Amino acid sequence: MEPFITLGISLGLGLLIGLQRKRTEARFGGIRTFPLISLFGTFCGLLAEGSGPWPIAAGIVAVFGTLAVANWLNAQREEREHGQTTEIAALLTFAIGAYLPTGDRPLAAVAAGLAVILLHLKEPMHVFVRKMEPKDVAGVMQFVVISLIILPLLPNRAFGPWQVLNPFDIWRMVVLIVGLSLTGYVLYKLVDRTASVALCGILGGLISSTATTVSYARRAKLAPAAQTLAVAVILIASAVSYLRVLIEVALIAPSNLRALLPPLALALV
Repeated sequence: MEPFITLGISLGLGLLIGLQRKRTEARFGGIRTFPLISLFGTFCGLLAEGSGPWPIAAGIVAVFGTLAVANWLNAQREEREHGQTTEIAALLTFAIGAYLPTGDRPLAAVAAGLAVILLHLKEPMHVFVRKMEPKDVAGVMQFVVISLIILPLLPNRAFGPWQVLNPFDIWRMVVLIVGLSLTGYVLYKLVDRTASVALCGILGGLISSTATTVSYARRAKLAPAAQTLAVAVILIASAVSYLRVLIEVALIAPSNLRALLPPLALALV
């Protein structure tokens, strides 16, 4: 029974990726091709259980060769250049199918879901990149440095009086707070400039309620007619700052959330 369940999951994940590729009118593959690639990977994974990794290696070579030939033929017929997104998605679909027989099914489903999301968000991601300024790129690079370079290097043990200072935990809070602000800023860059007052306040609170207050106070000073708008945005951003604290407590110290929820909720109200 287990092999049939595995095949069913493989078929479903392949259909999910194939459906997204079909909607974009990809030149290689669609609603039928990607499920077949996933099922091919699954059968290679099943064969590998008894004969070693050679079926998977042969399957990768076969899929890669098919993609290379198809890409070459398309390049001969069409003058304009193409990206390689669909080809990489096909290889990933094969890998997910091959992973299913012996791997973790939820992990395979998450991988397929992330692939579909990335494929579907092509236009918003391109718009975001086009909107990025040098200072935005610098901000992203700084976050990469503090989260992927500095954090792993810090000692994860206690120092100082009463052994209360843990550099790893302290810096992890820095990464969390900066990450929330960066997430709000990314969303702000993606939304239209004519976004509603409520959305401006929410995103401003995620980025920095202090910076939002200063920014809209300056706007109100330069344009007195916009004072009501500025007050509304500042009020919403200030309220969202309490939600930020609740999120941080829930992620870092969930056992304290019940004790902190009433006072923070009162402050929010």
